[in-house]
Amino acid sequence: MVSKFRPPVAKPCSDCPFRRKAMPGWLGGSSPEGFIDCMQRDEPLPCHQTIDYDNDPHWLVKWMKQGDNTGNICAGSLIFMANKIQRPHDPNFPTMEPDHETVFSNSVEFVRYHREAPVHSWTEDEQNEGAQLHKHLITEAAKRMGQPIVDFKDRKPKKRSKRSTKR
Repeated sequence: MVSKFRPPVAKPCSDCPFRRKAMPGWLGGSSPEGFIDCMQRDEPLPCHQTIDYDNDPHWLVKWMKQGDNTGNICAGSLIFMANKIQRPHDPNFPTMEPDHETVFSNSVEFVRYHREAPVHSWTEDEQNEGAQLHKHLITEAAKRMGQPIVDFKDRKPKKRSKRSTKR
């Protein structure tokens, strides 16, 4: 059986969460590790500008069937996969060329950017087991690299230095 996938958009949109200039911490209901979990399973991610999340309660069912008029695959996710040298298991899964200048180059970079933001659009307790596993693996990898990811909500406030008010 040949897999059929919706075509990707031509390039990442200005709000694409995989862009280096994306709004940090804003990923809808999924954590950054949730996005990575989907890509590990060759689950196509929709471009958020081609899906009507608010007015179509059945968007996910339609998207998973990859039928006509269900949106397009996110170019940023495909470029991110190419940047990581992650090849899909399905030979029919769309691919794009790498672009390290515009899109994040690796999972630690992507997760750090969104986790260290002061506001998150997702809730931790709503993440699936795959996302939780990726959170653990990526957190440990960052620690081993000597660059731990510090989730903004876990940051300790910086101590203010005692400055003299005398002039």
